[in-house]
This record gives sequence, C-alpha cells and structure tokens, in this order.
Amino acid sequence: RQVHGDIDLLFREATTVNEPFLDLISAVVAGIGSTDGRGGNQIGRTRSGTEEFSGESGERAGIALKRGPIKKPARALQKLVRLYGRDVAMLTDLVRCTVLAEDLRQVEALMATLVARSVVGLEK
Repeated sequence: RQVHGDIDLLFREATTVNEPFLDLISAVVAGIGSTDGRGGNQIGRTRSGTEEFSGESGERAGIALKRGPIKKPARALQKLVRLYGRDVAMLTDLVRCTVLAEDLRQVEALMATLVARSVVGLEK
C-alpha cells in the first residue's frame, strides 16, 4: 500500500523515481548476469528496448531487462475502480519493468538481491 491516497502526487512521485529505479534494476540485472556477481556489461538494446547483458568474458548472460513506461492514468483509474474499490493507496505499480531470465538460478539470484536491498520488506 501507498502511504497516502493522492493520485496526482503518486504520478508526480512516479515521474521522479522512474529513471533512477530503472537504472538501479539495470545495474542489479547486470550483476546477476556475471558469474562473479560484480556485474556484466550491457551488450545491446533490441528494437523493443530490451537491454541484454554479457558476463565478464563477453558471452551472452541470458538475462535481460525490458524498461516499462509509467502506467497511463486512464489504465490506473480503471484498476482503481475495478480492482481496488477506488482506494488510491492500493495503486502500487505505476513504475514498472520486466526482467527476462533463462533459468531459475537467475530468478533466485535476482529475488535474493532485491530482498537484500529492500527497505520495505516482503510478504509471504
């Protein structure tokens, strides 16, 4: 849940944190792509905007990041009405991305890194 229910403020906050968040996730994904955890290199961006990474020896790492746009206000309003009973504080996915992994080891490493760096916590 959000700490407030002001939708205009949520969109302003989303605009402020979007690029730094995506840059952070890009750095985390690059680290997952290397076997030593120190980070791989971005080796390219596909036409769809997906960032692909290599390991330290230059091989394709098999993990990629697709940066997403900030959720459109019309779609956010639909979710508020249909899913959240007009409770703006329930809207938590304005800033988003997708990580594409080839194996579960990468997914596990990504989740462990995100949980370790989280200041919020994880519900089980």
